[in-house]
Amino acid sequence: MSNTIDSLNTIRINQNGYSVRLPKYIAVLEEKPVYLYDTNDNLISEYQYPGLSYDEASGDNVYMIDLGDIPVGKYTLKCGGSSAGITVSDKPFEVLVNSLIKGLYYQRCGCELESRHAGIFTHKACHTAPAAVWEDRSQKKLVTGGWHDAGDYGKYVSPGAVTVGHMLYAYLLFADGCSDDVNIPETGNGTPDILNEARYELEWILKMQREDGAFYHKLTKDHFAPFIMPEDDTDPEYLIAPSHCATADAVAVLALASRIYKKFDPDFSYRTLKSALMGSEWLVANQNFKPYINPEGVMTGPYGDVNVIDELFWACCELFATTGKKAYLSEAERLFINAKDMDNDTTGNCIFKEMLKKQKTAAEEFRKRFPHWNIPKISGLNTTEFGWADVSGLGALCCLFCLKENAGPILYGDLKKDFLERSEKALSCVNESRYRTALAVEDYVWGSMLNVMNKAMTMTVDYLLTGNEDMRNGALSQIDYALGLNALDLSFVTGIGTRSVQNPHHRPSGADGIKAPVPGFVVGGPNNKWTYPETKERLKNTPAAKYYIDETQFADMNEVAIYWNSPMIFVTAFFNTI
Repeated sequence: MSNTIDSLNTIRINQNGYSVRLPKYIAVLEEKPVYLYDTNDNLISEYQYPGLSYDEASGDNVYMIDLGDIPVGKYTLKCGGSSAGITVSDKPFEVLVNSLIKGLYYQRCGCELESRHAGIFTHKACHTAPAAVWEDRSQKKLVTGGWHDAGDYGKYVSPGAVTVGHMLYAYLLFADGCSDDVNIPETGNGTPDILNEARYELEWILKMQREDGAFYHKLTKDHFAPFIMPEDDTDPEYLIAPSHCATADAVAVLALASRIYKKFDPDFSYRTLKSALMGSEWLVANQNFKPYINPEGVMTGPYGDVNVIDELFWACCELFATTGKKAYLSEAERLFINAKDMDNDTTGNCIFKEMLKKQKTAAEEFRKRFPHWNIPKISGLNTTEFGWADVSGLGALCCLFCLKENAGPILYGDLKKDFLERSEKALSCVNESRYRTALAVEDYVWGSMLNVMNKAMTMTVDYLLTGNEDMRNGALSQIDYALGLNALDLSFVTGIGTRSVQNPHHRPSGADGIKAPVPGFVVGGPNNKWTYPETKERLKNTPAAKYYIDETQFADMNEVAIYWNSPMIFVTAFFNTI
């Protein structure tokens, strides 16, 4: 982009616009008051200069104000020589949530994206050939469909399951905020498009199951494709070994899907539950846990995970909610109570005790083999985590909003208390940041937007449980951050905002010959921890919140991912109901 950090606007805003019913935060980097004018240049309000405060993450001196009650309309903010136009409306989140859902449509694999749905961002059907099983190339299986995971053309079960999980809970909790038609091939079939789009991925996950119940970990090439259109990526694809984490994630989301889709398509509901139960049986019968490691010769994203406790917990919660079988509830309780030390289980015969014993040994061996990997110690369940590596929070959503009191005193009362205590940390981050960003300085890592939206989900859930408006407003500030109220004066969602990311690390956006990127994608965001050598050379000692380059090659900060879109769908759907 042509702007440099030194030439950015000193007034930072949510570039998508503000709700007439919610706080309207702006950040100012100038030692002067702010004036608000209407379209006729009439002065509406004056906001006194309260003094600048130092923001450690960005190195900026900044002050934050809430513009207060403003009627629906367009306005201009002025401060010294700077100005910024803002919009206040009744439904500012509607276009945003629809764009984020439609972004996933643009990631569809195995089908043509036609102009009547994709506009100018069309491409032919891609990746339609049968895939070979990596360990035995004579075995082939047609596994078409699903979403490309990120900026590459790989497809991975765990990230896909988590993405769908976010979407299904968004619909379950905030159906009125995410049920619009978004113009995809299934629009008008009697099912909300958020569920139509999620089903496209679910159908692929079902295909990833082996006859014995296990789910293949991923379907990829043995290498990342160059920057070509998806239909031109014709090298062989491979089904790569099943894993315990991918299987448990698939079990969980398919059990959840069985409940959600039952009123729309009972046959599909039956298929998803049957598949989930088969996967559960495989997990019980195969307790020799092994963290996923790419086989020699495979260079695509590993999505390895040494901790299966959270995946098993989510799966057991969803299976109990769907089947009512108490054995699943008992197992979820044991996992919640004894996750840190299953060797000392005192609550009964833990089904997965042997798996978790082996997990400890496997995790230590994994760390020795890959000392450069940032692998956290196994420490049980973090009920406020909603990412692909820790899905504990999705199990918590099941307990808190589906099972409720039926979960019993442990998985409702104790879990709720644990969740609310942890969520206070997210709000503390907001209050400590001068930009109201829910990130500590050390949290600007690869995919920092996932951290931001994870905290936003956490605070949203806290608000639903407590009615604490500070939590609601904290979650709102993370939407503001994503859409331009940040140290870079940049919207991290393609196609949204007056100054948004233009060069995401996304192969179709880089290869389609169209200047604008494919819209509706959340990019990874600033990252000064896990970075390329070229990034370090370019940015050197740049502060964490500004450690970002809007250039295609910088996947370490500018890549897209389906599971960065989906938590923002969840939070935006909530605000779209207010």
